[in-house]
Amino acid sequence: MKTIQDNEEIKKLYDELWVKLQAHDEIYVKRVINNWSKKLDKRQNESIINYLKASLKKPMFWIIFILLLVIVPSIFFFLFIWLALLVD
Repeated sequence: MKTIQDNEEIKKLYDELWVKLQAHDEIYVKRVINNWSKKLDKRQNESIINYLKASLKKPMFWIIFILLLVIVPSIFFFLFIWLALLVD
């Protein structure tokens, strides 16, 4: 929180959030606040190594990795064949 204006904006957002949360039951509000708290703690503790470890567990990483492993050599192979036929 760098400036007084930022503090005021954050205070307004906090007040709006508090009003919205009061419209819900206590169990829901506790669950939401606990989830937010865990996410904030998680973000502070995240490092590049933890991010990479988490990425390795995601299927999208492996799909992209395998596609690159197949497509890039294939492109070079077809370019090599095409150039060989062009020269010949």
